[in-house]
This record gives sequence, structure tokens and C-alpha cells, in this order.
Amino acid sequence: MGATTTTQKPSLAQLQTDPLRNFKFQVMIHLAGSTLDSSKRSNQLGFMSVSGLSITTDVVVYRQGGMNTTTQKMPGQSDFAPITLSRGLICGDSDIYAWLKQLFMVMQGTGGNNGSYNFRATMDIFLLDHPVTTSSVTYKAGWRVYNCWPTSIAFGDLDSGANGVELQQITLAHEGWDFKIASKYGPGSGISLP
Repeated sequence: MGATTTTQKPSLAQLQTDPLRNFKFQVMIHLAGSTLDSSKRSNQLGFMSVSGLSITTDVVVYRQGGMNTTTQKMPGQSDFAPITLSRGLICGDSDIYAWLKQLFMVMQGTGGNNGSYNFRATMDIFLLDHPVTTSSVTYKAGWRVYNCWPTSIAFGDLDSGANGVELQQITLAHEGWDFKIASKYGPGSGISLP
């Protein structure tokens, strides 16, 4: 019997058809009139994870006489899930906690600024190009989150037998987001948010 030769078929995959990577992202929180350092009014913060970018629309089930075998389904209210951001705790970084304290001042009426504090913020989340093929950063997808504010801050467990880092999580309520994605792969085909 003769030896059979096999040739490897060329892959149909290429950079243009590769999905975007989920590990290269940037978060910017824009706080108007905040108590935070004025040089950080547009905060570009490093987070290790972002979760909760989802929307769900309720289903309203409707029945009427004479149509007893099936139901009619109509869209009801839509709701956006809370967004959770996680990152390591770093010395000198108290902006997240200051944001939560600002919310307390508004709720208690002790703002000291005639109640003009606005604890709501706009947040931009950008998915970056990978691999980086130019010297400039290209945003390939992005979410603009409207009127977000902290509903909780949580710190990781303290454990003298562990070998890890201390984490903090912030959960944000918000009133929805817009989403954009680049129309094609390649340099110069990024997006910008409104």
C-alpha cells in the first residue's frame, strides 16, 4: 500500500473575522459637579472586570375571548441590569468611596452646596482593538451608560492564610446604555460615543 499524503487546508479565519477580545477594555466615569478632585472630573479608571451589560424586556401576555388556544404576547417594560465593576484596592485611591459619600450627602441634605451636588454620572466603557496594529488606541466597541450611581461597594474577605490581593466591587444602578460597534476591522475603523 502506498503512503497517503495529506495537505492541511488553509484556515478561513483571519483578523477580520476574529471576534473582539473581552480582556482589553477601558472605563471612563464622568462626574459633573462632583466632590472629587477637579483634575479627575473625567476619571479613566482601571478595572479588572465589568459585568451586567444586559437589558431585559418583560413579556405582557394577553388573551381574548374566541382565541382560547394561544396567547398574544406584547412587549412590556424594559429594565437594565445593575453593572458591577471590580478592581484591586490601591493606596490613595478613594474616589469610589467619595462618590458613595456624595450620595449620602444628597440623601441626608447635608451637601453644604445648597443641594446642587449631582451624584449621577455618565460612564463610557470601550472595548479596545487587539492586536494593536497602530501607535494609537482604537475603540472597536463601546457602551455609554446614563445616569449611573453607586448602590453598593463591597470589599473582599480578609484572610491571613491567603495569597491574593484585596478587591473592591462597586455596583451601579443606571437608566440605560447606548451601544456602538465598528463597522469593520482595521486601522481607522474605530468608534466614538455621542
